[in-house]
Order: sequence, then structure tokens, then C-alpha cells
Amino acid sequence: MEEKQYYKEKRISNSSLKYFEQSPSTFQKFINSELEQIEKYYLDRGKQIHMAILEPDKFKKNYTVVDFDVPKSEQQKQFCEDYIKYLNVDTSKLGKDFTENDELNENHSLLAAYRDNYKTTGKEEKILEDARTLKNKLIRYVEYLTKRKQFKDILSWSNWNRITSLKEGIVKHKLAKELLSLDELSTKQAWNELQIFWDDPIHNLPCKSMIDRLIVDEENKEIILVDLKTAITFKDFKERCRDLGYFRQMAFYWFAIYWWTKNALNKNYRDYTAKTYIVALKTTDDADVKVFSIEEQYLKEGLNDMQSIMNDVAWHWEENKWEYSKAYYIGDGSDKL
Repeated sequence: MEEKQYYKEKRISNSSLKYFEQSPSTFQKFINSELEQIEKYYLDRGKQIHMAILEPDKFKKNYTVVDFDVPKSEQQKQFCEDYIKYLNVDTSKLGKDFTENDELNENHSLLAAYRDNYKTTGKEEKILEDARTLKNKLIRYVEYLTKRKQFKDILSWSNWNRITSLKEGIVKHKLAKELLSLDELSTKQAWNELQIFWDDPIHNLPCKSMIDRLIVDEENKEIILVDLKTAITFKDFKERCRDLGYFRQMAFYWFAIYWWTKNALNKNYRDYTAKTYIVALKTTDDADVKVFSIEEQYLKEGLNDMQSIMNDVAWHWEENKWEYSKAYYIGDGSDKL
């Protein structure tokens, strides 16, 4: 299934649980694809790294590497695209002055694009100056957009070098290399970006998971879950895992894997030893790689967290009440801190 279609499936994912923690109504909007999702630039970088490592053929199809400055934020990227859109609009609708005056059309396009993407105050001349400065800074990117024949996302040379360094770091790291590359003679099977649609066995809720990498080792009777995470530092990584819900995410994935092992592979997961690893990729200039083994105690911690939130989700799902929390509906209207 195409990735876009996967995200449209009205099922509970680990990501949706993060929205439930904000509020039940936000969770419902996310599930129904009603929540406006603006992809952050740093998330896009994580996606680039994931694809380059786990789906290299897809990466080549979707990205092109360039040797000039590219937008460093979603706002900058959208500004450039909007500028070109306004520049190519039918100027006859704007009057004769625009049709016959390229500079006027240029200024109008810069102002419109800048105001669409940035909060603007003050004199129009200053706004226009800021817009022109940004365009000139990204002029080669703008020129690329106007001339491109294939609609690929672009990757700066510096980001490509960072990805290359990470891939080299994986090859040098004995466990990362073993987990992320299997030779042709291996008795192991591996799946990347594995989509699993499953039902929660406790509440019978429809769920879905997209797992970075799953390995089934028949010789050693092991099922290995591998998840890639990007980080700017490895300091206090355990607390980072706890704060960002990684332990809960791994527990959620194991429910999906148990279902998939039984229903897709026709195997009994109890015949296998389960192993969980996070391959952490440092995205700063040193591009370091570490592999963390997630021990059972942390999976149990994640499981407790998952079951607690799924109990509340199940209540809202059954009652079809989403405006307030469960505590609000069954109590006096107050929520616990």
C-alpha cells in the first residue's frame, strides 16, 4: 500500500496516541484525517535518512542532490513555491500595469508569497526588502523549481554528505551492520517499512503499525524488531526514550508483530525469542551511530503506558464522546493534573 494511503486508514497508530494525550478531540481529528498536518523540516530530514537507509531505491526515485542552498524551514520552502505560483499567474487579471511591468509583477509576487508564510508588520518597503533578501539567498533553488522536469524533492549537498557519513557509520558498527544488512547467504528474512493492520486483542480496536525493520531468524529462533531514531545527542538517551514515548511505541509494535507472525507467517511467536533494538543516528556533523538494546523492563514500562491510554481510547471509541476527557464525562467535570 502506498504510504499516503496507509496514513489515511482510520486505525489507531502509535502516533495517534500522542494526539490522544493532547485531547480526545485532537485524536479523533487525527484519525479522521481532519487535522491539518504540516510536516516539520526536522521530521522531513528524519524521513530522508530513513528512506536512504531502508529504501535506497525509493530514495533515488524521490530525491535529487543539489550543490546549492536549499530552504532550512518549511516556511522558506513554501515561500519559494508560492513566489513562483504568483509570478506565473495570469497578470491580465491584475490590470494593464502588471501585464506591462515585470518589476511590478515581481514585487507583487514577492509580497504575496512572503505575507502568506510570515507574520508581517511595518511598512511595505521593509516587507518587500525582507522578501527580496530571502529570494536572493535561495535564488538557485528558485531557479531549479522553475526549470525542473521531474517533481523530486531536493536534498542539499551537506545533508547528503551527512546521510553518507551515517551509512558509512552503520557499515563500521558491527551490530548496526548486522541488523541493517543481510548477505545473500543469510538464513534470515527481513522486511523494511512493514505495514501491519491488526486488531487490539484486549479491546478489539482497529490498529495499524509501520515498522522500520523486522527480522525473522529461523536458525536461532529469534524475531528482531529494529527501529531507527535520529538524535542530536546520545546523552540521557534512556530518558529521551521515556519522554518521547519510544518504550510505548516498541510495546505497541510488538502487539502488531505478534498478530502478523500468527496471521501472515502462520507461526507461533512463543517459539521465538523477541529482541528489540533502536539504531540511533546522530545527525550532527560527527554523524555517530549507536545501537541500544531495549530490555524487557522498559518494554513492560511501555506496555503499562500503552494499556493505560488504550483503556481510555476504548472508552471514548465505544461511547463516541470526544469533546472532553473520560474523567470529565464520568466525574464532576474536573481533570487530574
